[in-house]
Amino acid sequence: VGVPRTRSRVSNLRDLPNGRSTTMPSGLPGLVVTVDDPTAESSYGGLGGHATYRVLTKHPDLGETTVRHRYSEFRSLRKSLLEACPGVLLPLIPEKKILANSSMLLHDADFLARRAAELAEFLSQVTSHQLCMASAELSNFLRWPQPLVLLVQEHAAAQELPPLERADGVDGADPLTSSEGDLVAERDDLEAARIVLQRLASRQKDSATDTLLFGKLCQELSSHGHVAGLRAPLRSAADGTGAVAAALQAQAEANAVSELLLRLGRFARLAGSALEQVALRRKLAERAASTAKRLADVSAKEGRETKDSKRDRLGEEARRLSILLQELRDAHAAFTRTLLWELGRFRAAKEDGLYCALRSFSAANEAHSQRVAAAWAATAAGVAGAGGGVGGGGGPGEERE
Repeated sequence: VGVPRTRSRVSNLRDLPNGRSTTMPSGLPGLVVTVDDPTAESSYGGLGGHATYRVLTKHPDLGETTVRHRYSEFRSLRKSLLEACPGVLLPLIPEKKILANSSMLLHDADFLARRAAELAEFLSQVTSHQLCMASAELSNFLRWPQPLVLLVQEHAAAQELPPLERADGVDGADPLTSSEGDLVAERDDLEAARIVLQRLASRQKDSATDTLLFGKLCQELSSHGHVAGLRAPLRSAADGTGAVAAALQAQAEANAVSELLLRLGRFARLAGSALEQVALRRKLAERAASTAKRLADVSAKEGRETKDSKRDRLGEEARRLSILLQELRDAHAAFTRTLLWELGRFRAAKEDGLYCALRSFSAANEAHSQRVAAAWAATAAGVAGAGGGVGGGGGPGEERE
């Protein structure tokens, strides 16, 4: 891991105003970036191929810019942004799908539409992030015209960013000592909650299917002979359970696309991005420690050397290592400062986002449950009303009430 390079004005926190903010990123007003129109393109000779996606940038004053990119180019963009924006929690992009016959995916409209939506979410987040939106890597990828580049840079420079106090764990106590373990638990718990909620929606759908099937069987039973007294109650149960099944199905469908489910997945992925940055920061610290050890060894040799020519060479190497060490420490401090700021914003957004989604989810399920209960109550009343004199005596193997 080299010293993180600063390729654009806003990638360097020293060039931006001080400030504190725990809000999530705010993009340039009016700027919209979309990804759509996935198109299969054959490779040379007709063997294999790949899909490209239309990336459209719209601004009310500066018009539209369109470019097409393939999936691998999105991955390359993210890799470039990791280097250009150290410490920033870059959203993950979907993993590459590997199949024995990869051409099948090129004709899977649902798969391509899902991938386009995921790539659009990635671009939406990076184009609204203060430390990414004006990077040269991003504007080159989107083929933004120079007037738009300047407008985005001006907007980015006006955003509140981390204060410039030193927050370096190379020499002193590391402010991120417990972060990795916390983030692993956070990511795993968020993902587990997402999976359980997804399974709940699936089971609710199964419950709706089984309830509907039960109603159909009641209808079939009502047509059998020797059930004259049960015919009306069975038909009433069949009619009532149809309404119950519809209410259960509506609940299952709502939970399958709930905001809570989406946010659990989104924050789990961001926790994964944070772990990625923690690992990169650790590699930078290891390189700084290795350079410091090398500097100490060279300085010790220089002090023991008696020949002027060798001592001069060692002195020159020591000066070079000293400069490199200071660059690494400065980079580590900036990395740490940015990552601490990002973690604070991530957790504030997670608390607020999950609280709002959980409230909405709970209220929606309360309303759905009331509709399910009302449907069962109507079914019970219908069956009781249709029973007439049925139920006065017990049959074989049946206890009297």
